[in-house]
Amino acid sequence: MRLATFRVNTEIGPFDRVGAVISGEHIVDLNSACYSKKCEEGDPTPRESADFLMPPDMIQLAKRGERAMSEIRDVISWVGERRDIRGPDGERIFWKMGEVRLLPPVLKPPVLRDFAAFETHLKNTFGKMGVALPEAWYRRPMAFKGNPTTIFGQDASIVWPAYTEKLDYEMEICAVIGKPGSNIPVDRAYEHIFGFTILNDFSARDIQTEEMSNHTGPFKAKDFAWGLGPWIVTTDEIGSVDRVEMSIKVNGDVWSSTSSEAMKWNFAELVSYTSTDEMLNTGDLIGSGTVNGGCGFEIDRWLKPGDMVEIEVKKIGTLKNRIGHPDEKSPGKHWKVAERKRLMELQKGS
Repeated sequence: MRLATFRVNTEIGPFDRVGAVISGEHIVDLNSACYSKKCEEGDPTPRESADFLMPPDMIQLAKRGERAMSEIRDVISWVGERRDIRGPDGERIFWKMGEVRLLPPVLKPPVLRDFAAFETHLKNTFGKMGVALPEAWYRRPMAFKGNPTTIFGQDASIVWPAYTEKLDYEMEICAVIGKPGSNIPVDRAYEHIFGFTILNDFSARDIQTEEMSNHTGPFKAKDFAWGLGPWIVTTDEIGSVDRVEMSIKVNGDVWSSTSSEAMKWNFAELVSYTSTDEMLNTGDLIGSGTVNGGCGFEIDRWLKPGDMVEIEVKKIGTLKNRIGHPDEKSPGKHWKVAERKRLMELQKGS
C-alpha cells in the first residue's frame, strides 16, 4: 500500500489527513472512509472506532500495526470504484491527487538518523573535502542525526540558505519505523519497518567542507531542509529495497542513474545496530545515505535557484522539490565562506 499525509482546504480552514494512494491518481481519506464503513455496518460507536483504527496521523496509524493494515485493505475494498462516495455527514472520501496538497508522510518524526552506507560515494566526496574514509566505517554503520523539524514534502519549495553558494541534493531511500523496539535481531528487523519513502538530504557543500574539517559532523550544511515523500510504500508491498533503480532529474534533465545495490550495510543491519541498547520509536526515520553517484558534488554539477529537482525510486515513486531563492535580508549572507575569509584577512591586517 501507498500511504500519504495530505492537506485539504475547507471553509473552516485546512485539515491534515492520512490517505491510501490509488493508482497514483487518487487518494482515499482513510479515517472518513472507515467512519462511513462503520456506520454502514451498524457500529454503535463509528466515530470512536474509526479514530482508533485509522487516526488521521501517520505515526498514530503506524502504531496500530497489522490490525490497521488489515482494516485499510478492507476499507479500500469497500470504497472500490465509487469515486463520488460521501460520508454520513457529507464529507468527501475520494479525492483526485490534484485537489490535495501532499505533505511529508511523517510530519513530526521523533528522530531522523541518516547513515552513510555507500563506499564509492563517500570516497568521492570525502576526498574532495580532504577527509579520509576511516577504517571504522568498515566495521560498523555510521550515521548523523538531522533536524526533524525542517522536512519538506512533495512539490514544496526549498529555501536556499543565504550562507551557501554551493547547494546540492542527495538521493536516498528512507525507512520509517513502525513497531518500536530495542536490541532487535537482524533477522527480525523488517518486522519493525513500517515502510519506505524517498529522502533528499539537501546540502550546503561549501559549508559542509568547513564543518567536516572540524570533525564534529555536519550542522548548518544539512539542517535547513530535508525532502521526504511523496508517500510511504508499506513493507508488505515493496519487500526488499536492496537492489532498487534510482535516478535524479534537474529541470527534466537526467543527471544521474544509479541503484541501491552497492549498499554496504542493508536496512536490516541499520535497524538492528541502531536499536542496540536504545529504543527505536514509531515514526523514526532511517536514511540509507547517498547512493553512489547520487549527488551533484560527485559530478561537479550544482543546483541553482528555480531548479526543479526530481528523485525517482522504482517501487516507490518520484519526489519533487523546487529550489527557492536566498533571502537577501537574511544575516546568513555574512556567514558565506568567502565573506568569513575576507573578514579574517582584514582582522589580521588591522
